[in-house]
Amino acid sequence: MQYFRLSVLAIIILLTSCSSPKSFEFKGVKSFKIEKASLKQNVLNAQIEYYNPNNFELALKNIDCDIFVNDQKLTHYALDTNLVIPSISNFVVPAKMEIQLSDLLKHSVDIMFNKPLKFTIVGKATLSKGFFTKTIPVNFSTTKTLNLKESAVREAMKGIQNQLN
Repeated sequence: MQYFRLSVLAIIILLTSCSSPKSFEFKGVKSFKIEKASLKQNVLNAQIEYYNPNNFELALKNIDCDIFVNDQKLTHYALDTNLVIPSISNFVVPAKMEIQLSDLLKHSVDIMFNKPLKFTIVGKATLSKGFFTKTIPVNFSTTKTLNLKESAVREAMKGIQNQLN
């Protein structure tokens, strides 16, 4: 009888300790920069900040998302890494995306006049804790203004430095 009670207690403790992780809370985009502007491929970098409400550390295994600008698909984003997410704290996920000029031109007037753009990320992320792995949905939106002038000046300065070297 004592063995049965200990077994039931052990199972209850195991089930409560292996509860599903709570969804992350989107905090915002920490930074958003145009790394490379060209006539073919453009490279954008973003630092996306989240909050982990769980009282345990998790590992982010991968992210697979589509990124939309003003509700039109802009690009696909995939991150395959092991990012340790501390418990009950903010964390940053890097996002580096390559975008065709033709896709970017759809929003060129808004970008040139520094109008706010609606960015939406929809997809899934795989998290793990120990041996347990779970795929959770990713779905958030934010509005951001891109500073094209700052990026163009930075690219021009890089070009001048490369010619001097």
